[in-house]
Parts: sequence; structure tokens; C-alpha cells
Amino acid sequence: MRIQTWLYSAAQALALTSAVITVSISAMVGKELAPVASLSTLSYGAQFAAIIFCSYLLSMSMKRFGRKPIFYLGALTLALGGGLGALSIYWHSFSINVIAHISFGVSLSAFAFFRFAAIDGVRDSEKAKVLSIVTLGGIVAAFIGPLIAKNGRLFFEDYAFSGSYLAFVVIAMVLMVILMLVPKEQPAETLESAVVETESSGDHHKILSLPLFVSIYASGFGFMLMGLLMMQSSMVLNAQGVEFADIMFVIQCHVVAMFVPSLFMGKVIARVGAQAVIFAGYMMMLAAMLVAIYSSGYYGILTALIGIGLGWNMLYVGGSAMVTSLKGDRHKLQGINESAVAVLNTIGAFSAGALFFAIGWENSNWLAMLLLVPGILLLIANRYTRQTTPSSVRI
Repeated sequence: MRIQTWLYSAAQALALTSAVITVSISAMVGKELAPVASLSTLSYGAQFAAIIFCSYLLSMSMKRFGRKPIFYLGALTLALGGGLGALSIYWHSFSINVIAHISFGVSLSAFAFFRFAAIDGVRDSEKAKVLSIVTLGGIVAAFIGPLIAKNGRLFFEDYAFSGSYLAFVVIAMVLMVILMLVPKEQPAETLESAVVETESSGDHHKILSLPLFVSIYASGFGFMLMGLLMMQSSMVLNAQGVEFADIMFVIQCHVVAMFVPSLFMGKVIARVGAQAVIFAGYMMMLAAMLVAIYSSGYYGILTALIGIGLGWNMLYVGGSAMVTSLKGDRHKLQGINESAVAVLNTIGAFSAGALFFAIGWENSNWLAMLLLVPGILLLIANRYTRQTTPSSVRI
């Protein structure tokens, strides 16, 4: 693999580390700064809103200005958010904290395109492998993110979590160095495919195709349901009186299961095709949810979370591989995909608690299984519908 692949994998690790830190500290900081307790998650909600708003805009900006300028913008807004976050604690200002997390949303929205940037200039047959390797960077985030959040909490004893926010400035500086080392951008398409892209860029019928909906459903709903059930698992284990350290062990096993398959998932997709991997991901998630329903004790939830993590990897990497294989304006396709994933991920994050208290753990899993069915039907319909696909890629 080219050096670009590994550099973007390192960048992805730092980006996901930043995301883990924000989810680890936002609610606790918000509880201390918000004028009323009900607004304690407003900063995190504003961060998600910024991701949704920026995803498509940044993708189209990359089309005009190139990838790296937008990634530099992401690093700058990450540093800005870190500085503002620390100031919000020093000044005890909730409004500044909200602005800080909006800034994080802009940066994380830009960083979501690292995996797509890594495949620019890569042969079609190698794209799935590159996507898989870049996604592998999440393993680092699973361990470093919580560590930074924990140790940064009391770095400045009188201003809890200000050290955690300042860590974003350091991460942004490291990201800048990595981005500077990324080789100069090269044309991502051959002359023939570039002509196809130009001809189809204004054709919305070709952009909004059945394969795109298949990939969006796999990536988006896989992400949404994974996040929803991961958060609920902590809540149900806590309600059962399980120690915090044991709950964290379940979450870490889940996160490892999410990213370890990336070691080989690219080769699997290259061999059997993205659609077969997506189907296997749906089946894995359905099986894991059944385990969660009929074995809701500690080890049952541990097994279910590992299965959900494995299923998420198949759906996310498989869906991303399908997006990269589609003909048309790649920036529009990627922008639409990332916007949809952001919307669905936001819904999952904010509905987890409400669903847990409204219908419970078992019924939430039944609901999740029901929501997977349309994705399976879309996949089957696409499989048996004649589609024009690139000759060198198995989808």
C-alpha cells in the first residue's frame, strides 16, 4: 500500500480519538456549565448539527479546492474548538462551550472524508483494502481517547476538563504534520472515468441510484443502531449493578470488534464483493440482537456487543466500498452518503436514552432488527436488478 494509505490511517486514528474525547466529556462539562440540567447535552447536540450541516458542503468544497485545504481547515477548527473549550471552563461560559463543540463538528465533518481521500488515485481493485486499513485507525482511538479524557480531567485541578480540551490543540498540530506528509494529490480517476463523471455530474437520476441507497442504508443504519445499542448496553449493565470497570471492558471489547476486522475486510470485499459483505453484516447484527434479547445478563450483552461490532464493520466498510465503486460525481456521492450517515447517527445518539426508558432493552433490540429489514430488501432488490457497474470492481 502507498504511504498515503498509512498516513490517512494515522490521521483517522487521531480524528476518532477526538470524537471519543468529545463524547466522553461533553455531557459532564455541560452539566457544570449549563444554566439548567436539561441543557447539559446541548453542546454535543450542536456538534452533531454542525456535522450534518457541513458534510455535503465540505465534500463539494473539496471538489473545488482539493482535499487537503479542507483537511487543514478541519485541523484549525479542531484547535479552535479545543482553545474555546478550555476558555469556556475558565470563564464558566456555557455559550462558549456550545461554540467550541460546533467547531468540533466542523472538524469531524471534514475528517470523515479521510477514508475517501485515501483511495484517490488507487486502482479500483485496491480501494476496499485501502478503506479497510484507514478504518483500522479506530483501534487506537478506542484506548487513547478515554485515556486522554480521564487524565486531562484534573490536569488543571481548579478547572476540571480544561486539560482535556487543550489536548485537541496538540492533536490538531500532529494532524497538520501528518497532512503535510501526505503526497501531493493526484487525479483519482482515469481519463475514461473522468469523462463519465463529467457527463453524469448533472444527472441526478444517476446520482440517486439504487446502489447508493443500498450503501447509505448499510453505513447509516449500521452506525445508528450500533451507537444506540452500545449506549443502551452501558445503561442496562449499570441498572444491573455491574461495576464501572466491567462495563468499560464490555465497551472496549465492542470497539475492538468494530475495528479489528479491518485487518482483512478489504481482502474479503475484493474476493466476494461488497454486497456479500453487507449481507453478512446484516445477518451478524440480527444474530447479535437475538442474543441480546434472550440473554440479557453480563456475558450475553458482552457477546451481543462483540457481534454488533463485527456487523458494524461489515456494513460500514462494505457500504463505503460501494460508494467508491459508483459512477458519477464522487464528491456529490460521498457528500450525500456522509450527510445521511451523520443524520442517522445523530438520531441513534439522541434516541438511545428515550427508547431505553420508554420500551426497554429487549424491545429496543426488536426495533433495531425491524429497522434492518428494509436494508436487506434493498440489497436483494439491487442484487437482482440489472445495474451498470465498473468492470474491475466487484460490488
